[in-house]
Amino acid sequence: MMIHVKRAELLLKYTDNGRKTSETVYQIDKLTPSALGVEYKPVLGFNDNRAIRSIAFRESIDIESPMELLPIVQDHDRMFIQSSRFIRNVSKKYASIQDNKIFVFEDESLVSEGIIEVKAIYSNPTDISTYVDDDTSDYPIPDELLSVLTQEIISKEVSLLYNLSANTPNNQTDERTKSKKVQR
Repeated sequence: MMIHVKRAELLLKYTDNGRKTSETVYQIDKLTPSALGVEYKPVLGFNDNRAIRSIAFRESIDIESPMELLPIVQDHDRMFIQSSRFIRNVSKKYASIQDNKIFVFEDESLVSEGIIEVKAIYSNPTDISTYVDDDTSDYPIPDELLSVLTQEIISKEVSLLYNLSANTPNNQTDERTKSKKVQR
């Protein structure tokens, strides 16, 4: 758990709040669309949803099925899609994000079949569908930040161990104080 928190802190600090991110920090999570929307795993809290790089759609699970990158439209801008000369020429489908849910629309109807592939920087990279295990999947952090992450975690653990050894039980402290008062 601590490794994910420290990774997030480092990425926020070193990527200028998500403006300059490396391709190695992105992962793809595969989701099944629903008429009620599909909840996606928590992503890093960059401004303007910068942690989500893209949302793609496949008609079926079959790998031969073509993947279509979807424009991401804010929910309050959906009414302008029909008259937009930019988005309408690109795709009939588009994605909308609202309340940590992704909705896929085709024209004005919700799509509830197929596969959604969300490419993002996830808060817990081990919790997504494409993560296999520690031996098979690479931890999503750039190589240049790996040593910084390791040092921060080790320093935190060492400081915790040092603080634990200095603590004494409250009863011992209370007894020492009482015995000093009694002796006077």
